[in-house]
Amino acid sequence: MGGRGWALFAAVSVLWGVPYLFIGIALQEGIGPLATAAARVVLALVVLVPIAFRHRHRALLAGRWGRLAVLALVEVVVPFSLIPLGGQTVPSGTSGVLIATEPMFVLVVGLVLGTRARPTLAALIGLVVGFAGVVVLLGVDGSGPGAGLIVTAAACYAVGAVLVGRWFGDLPAMPVVAAMIVLAAPALTALALVSEPLPVPTPAGLAALAALGLVATPGGFVAFFRLIAIAGPDRAALITYVAPVVAVAAGAVLLAEPVGPRMAGGALLVLAGAWLATRGPLVPGGAPRGRPTEPPPRLTSP
Repeated sequence: MGGRGWALFAAVSVLWGVPYLFIGIALQEGIGPLATAAARVVLALVVLVPIAFRHRHRALLAGRWGRLAVLALVEVVVPFSLIPLGGQTVPSGTSGVLIATEPMFVLVVGLVLGTRARPTLAALIGLVVGFAGVVVLLGVDGSGPGAGLIVTAAACYAVGAVLVGRWFGDLPAMPVVAAMIVLAAPALTALALVSEPLPVPTPAGLAALAALGLVATPGGFVAFFRLIAIAGPDRAALITYVAPVVAVAAGAVLLAEPVGPRMAGGALLVLAGAWLATRGPLVPGGAPRGRPTEPPPRLTSP
């Protein structure tokens, strides 16, 4: 991976690590969790749709809008709502670490749907280690219920990753992402309007939403797919283990979130478990045993 690849890797690490910080700021400034999710998607739509559809990719989606609606629900509407809902009681850094459980759920979902071969011993150990880390993190600052919501969001991302491979593996990623955003935006907006009072955002809250929706979310998409093109999916997938570190650091430095021994220990267990869970072939006859492998890349930034 050359200089451009490393620059993109660093950019994606930051862009995928800081959304939790911006969500935390928005919540602190009195913006509701569902309003935060809706604003994020609506603002991202403004940036992503022109990029994704400029090459007439819309024709590729013909006849697939039903499945796209299911994917938008699983990959955007539900997790984008659960993360800020959980973030009301969970520190932003802990949120970033809990989302890193996604590869473990991908393993489980792949086994259930038959898209993955029998797991290796390392993968099984990874499941045990990773979920032990989740149990440790559930006790941090009494954030158990909120942490459960965020872990559920990670499980949704895992289901979405498997569905992408089954339903849209023959399509470029960007038009699929844009289609999900188009479908999710009105759903999240309606959900926010009927569930929460209209927020009166402060300048800090508006800045956080702008950074989340106009920079971190669309920028994370574009940079990640360019990184895949330059460095390949295996190396790009390493973002899964770097972005949580960025999330913890950003929360500690900018929101003064404590990073105690329990938080650090739980985070290490989760990241170790996620790494082990991606060892071995994804499908029968797949990659060689012991080589790190990943499912189709997640189409949404955290």
